[in-house]
Amino acid sequence: MRSVKETDNFPYCISTVCFFEVDKTGTVSQVYHKNKSDRSKVLEAYQRAMNKTTTLYAVWPGSWSSDLFVIDDLNAFAKAFNLI
Repeated sequence: MRSVKETDNFPYCISTVCFFEVDKTGTVSQVYHKNKSDRSKVLEAYQRAMNKTTTLYAVWPGSWSSDLFVIDDLNAFAKAFNLI
């Protein structure tokens, strides 16, 4: 697993990146953004991550493999989706 903080210019808003959250019981939920059109779901997921009730992750698919990232820069995430 990779860190968003350690990645230059993480592509938050490209359509191929899949965001999801995992709560403390291990329940996984996809965070739908579809070009930022579902802002309320993204905002709710951000707020849960800020409250430390969930952790946000992203999968960035490549040509030959996909990389898993922990969204450990919540300010950058919020700015990318115009949440703050």
